[in-house]
Amino acid sequence: MDLISLDKTLIGEVWTSPDLYANLEALCDFGSRFAGTPSERQARDFILDRFATYGLQNVHLDPFNYVGWRRGTCQAQLLSPRGLPLPSAQSLVYSPSTPEGGLRSEVIDVGMGSKEEFAARRAEIAGKIVLASSASPPEGRRIHRREKYGRAVEAGAVGFLFANHLPGMLAPTGSLRSGRIGEIPGVGLSYEDGFVLTRYCRQGEAVVELYVRNETQPTEAWHVVGEVPGRNAGTPEEEIIVVGAHYDGHDIAQGAMDNASGVAVLLELARIFSPLRGQLPRTLRFIAFAVEELGVLGSKEYVKKHRHELEPVTLMMNLDACVGSDPAEVTFNGLDDLRPLLKGFAADMRYQFSLNDRIVTASDNFPFLMEGIPAINLTRRGRDPYLGRGYGHTAADTLDKVSEVDLRESAMVAARLLLRAASHDGPLGRRRSQDEVRDMLISQGLEEPLKAQDKWPFH
Repeated sequence: MDLISLDKTLIGEVWTSPDLYANLEALCDFGSRFAGTPSERQARDFILDRFATYGLQNVHLDPFNYVGWRRGTCQAQLLSPRGLPLPSAQSLVYSPSTPEGGLRSEVIDVGMGSKEEFAARRAEIAGKIVLASSASPPEGRRIHRREKYGRAVEAGAVGFLFANHLPGMLAPTGSLRSGRIGEIPGVGLSYEDGFVLTRYCRQGEAVVELYVRNETQPTEAWHVVGEVPGRNAGTPEEEIIVVGAHYDGHDIAQGAMDNASGVAVLLELARIFSPLRGQLPRTLRFIAFAVEELGVLGSKEYVKKHRHELEPVTLMMNLDACVGSDPAEVTFNGLDDLRPLLKGFAADMRYQFSLNDRIVTASDNFPFLMEGIPAINLTRRGRDPYLGRGYGHTAADTLDKVSEVDLRESAMVAARLLLRAASHDGPLGRRRSQDEVRDMLISQGLEEPLKAQDKWPFH
């Protein structure tokens, strides 16, 4: 079948699929799928069964070990200038417990937690609790939560408060470090509770008491892997495209947008490409990654474990937060040789998805990119600096937030893009050396932010 006919077939399959939204519903019905929970194992077994049912080859679980974390008690209250509970408080992932009897200290408000805001108040931070908003500047790069936390730790803070910048009584969650326990307790607060603290900080002084109890334990997790072999499978000429999406969420919600939507699209791609085994020039390797929400840990472990097997991988396509109000966006992570390739695909598809060259450091593309492998991200979350994550990483990331039409459009775009990548006559992109990868990160101003997150991969 020629490319045009295949393209039309895939479009029809996506828009008439009985499985796409049903798979999303099933993933959400399991629960959060948070790493180390029964709902994670239910999702793992469901994806494994779907891969096998859809006819993928070499379907298997790929296990790894990591430091698991379990949320316990979290209480926060304002002690001075008046006594007020902060009822929204919840531990951030990998937060350690407070000392016996809790932690009491003055709060230092660093606004959005930029490098400049920390520098302006650095002399005041040691021994205090830092308060940072989830907001980012209206222009420029988004400041990640782990970056703000790392700056607080480096400045000598004894605690970290992370307040949602959007109203709605929704406290954010998210990891503080990648794969390890943090140095100081970290707590998420709603906008409303953060507003109380900001107000009193501006008036003079705010003193807060935190009581946090969490647990860690050695834990095992599993990636779910399956393949659609290409025409050159098993030969020295084989090229592989990895298509990935993380199936874990946070333990406070269903994680419908982040990232059951990406896994639903991954499963749909597996379903509609499986009948093409042996027909496409390139092999497609579908991976449902575990433990992304603990600092992009799972895919990092996958790359580390399989580093010696990654030479045939010529592209990684990452599916994360595939629904939202914005049109589809493809991010090519600073790999300028991918821009004309993707523009050509868009022209051929007659679908003008937007292109972005920023390097995404907080999703499963990043470990592949660090190996020099060309990597792209398909997302629809948007980049409005005011909205930020929106409902993501809060208790409101639930099934009702996902539009079935948006989900089908994202699956269609992903399928048509993947078909062209798998069929392209010529290289998909140039593999970078470690020096080139480092220079790319530096050129986008990411050296200091990644060092703050303890994620700078170079010495």
